[in-house]
Amino acid sequence: MSAPTRRLRRVVRRGFTLVELMVAVVLISVGLTGVIATSSAISRMMGGSVREATAASLAASRFETFRASQCAAITSGSATTRGITETWTSTKINAHTYDVLDSLSYVPISRRATVKQAYRSYVKC
Repeated sequence: MSAPTRRLRRVVRRGFTLVELMVAVVLISVGLTGVIATSSAISRMMGGSVREATAASLAASRFETFRASQCAAITSGSATTRGITETWTSTKINAHTYDVLDSLSYVPISRRATVKQAYRSYVKC
């Protein structure tokens, strides 16, 4: 064979083989599966953090309500707001200071187990 014929054959044989294409498809599918699994885990975590932030906001709101009220209005109690159960207890420290413990429990979107959080603040009236 002459040199021009060899060059022509090399040009004709360029491209991907079937095995190379199959390996590429497998690698891309494994990568996409990882991305999808990661994105679902991230969305579950974000849903849980939204519930946690809501619970903290409820506790802060409860403390601010007590700070704005009279001393006689600071009593123990419970409430359920947006799927979060809140129970608070107040203990009188002295004539104008109360120790308030706010316990919250909720089930986040990402898990089935109940999460319990407790916040404590001193309220002066």
